[in-house]
Amino acid sequence: METLTGLRGLDRIIVPIRLTSQSKIVFQCYPGVPCFKLCCSDLFLPLTPYDIIRIRDKLKLSTDEFLLLYTEPFMLPRSGLPIVRVKMFDNEEKTCPFLNESGCSIYEVRPLACRYYPLGLGIFRNREEKRNEDVYYLVKEGFCQGLDSGNEMTVEEYRISQGIPENEEPIKEWAEIIMKKESLGPVEVPEKSLELFFMVSSNPERFRTFILESKFLEIFEVSEKELEEIKKDDLKLLQFGFRWLKTVLFGENLVKKKKEAPSVKRIKPF
Repeated sequence: METLTGLRGLDRIIVPIRLTSQSKIVFQCYPGVPCFKLCCSDLFLPLTPYDIIRIRDKLKLSTDEFLLLYTEPFMLPRSGLPIVRVKMFDNEEKTCPFLNESGCSIYEVRPLACRYYPLGLGIFRNREEKRNEDVYYLVKEGFCQGLDSGNEMTVEEYRISQGIPENEEPIKEWAEIIMKKESLGPVEVPEKSLELFFMVSSNPERFRTFILESKFLEIFEVSEKELEEIKKDDLKLLQFGFRWLKTVLFGENLVKKKKEAPSVKRIKPF
């Protein structure tokens, strides 16, 4: 098959054109494309909190086991917030640890970043209308021969075909925390705030233990119904955690404090 783009090798271009959900793109990827699997090496592959839960469960591992075997911590450059990313193999190609001869071994639970490719996503705050806007852009890499081939579709049709909406919706509040921190600029982030953000973002098991075994329930109001949900459901736990982070980091009061809470050191907001 002839190369369908004007790029070569590892050239990487982010097309500086703002795309909307109704913009048209042409892209296909399947085992018959000559470049199949070339995009699965030497990656910065961030994991959302929901990615961690889904992949961990697929591999039948505890969160600690999954994080130790397959990830490494990474500081987001613009926000200065810590997340985890997939740890590439220590070989010449730096291949993804989930890549095998037939492709992605965890394809049905692949990370959100993989589902988006070759699109990129930006979230911007529309201050006039007081709402967030999703903005998309196209990433063109020299080896990719799936670009400009296949059927034309809108960005939203592509998102739906890749299962993006149902994997994105559960972590929108988490993305909003990162975006809000980015908007504050290079302010110093207290160490305790970084630890709390990282715990909620990467390890639901440890966050659940923190809720149940610390003074958390003496300080914050949690209904019996919600407490039962977060004891059993990792996704409910995550979404509670995002609201709690907004409360302690930005003062949004989404998880209310009890009137007679024990005396504890107050976490300094961003």
